[in-house]
Amino acid sequence: MKKRLIMLLAVLSLFGTIGYGAEIIPANYLMERLIIGMEVTPTYISNDGSKEFKAIQINNEILKRLQTTESPFYVYDSDGNEKVVRKGDYFVSPVRLSSIFVIDKETFENNFRDKSLPDQVIETKVTEETNILNPADVDAGSMDVKETGR
Repeated sequence: MKKRLIMLLAVLSLFGTIGYGAEIIPANYLMERLIIGMEVTPTYISNDGSKEFKAIQINNEILKRLQTTESPFYVYDSDGNEKVVRKGDYFVSPVRLSSIFVIDKETFENNFRDKSLPDQVIETKVTEETNILNPADVDAGSMDVKETGR
């Protein structure tokens, strides 16, 4: 009976260590470690022009600054929300560098652009072709083709 109880307690403590062993990095630590680097990063703007902020993409250098090697890892943002962060995601801060938040890579790349780069709009132009092939101008015995313009 004692062996089963000890085994049960060992299994429960193992699950507790795994489940609650992940460190959650607080916002003030993020600010302390990253804000100096964010001062020199480009300013980004939302596609609709309503939001403007500084951003830095999470890579091995950022993980080193935060003294972690885990990916994903957990942080508390400036609003106190717990967020999962992976390599490639972005830490963002208002231009005044007063708070810090996390935006996942896909959302960031689809909704924001570098403010210093021109807004690129792809225009497709359709032109009319004036050289039309007339079947009556094709000689079936030779490969000569005559063009006619309208």
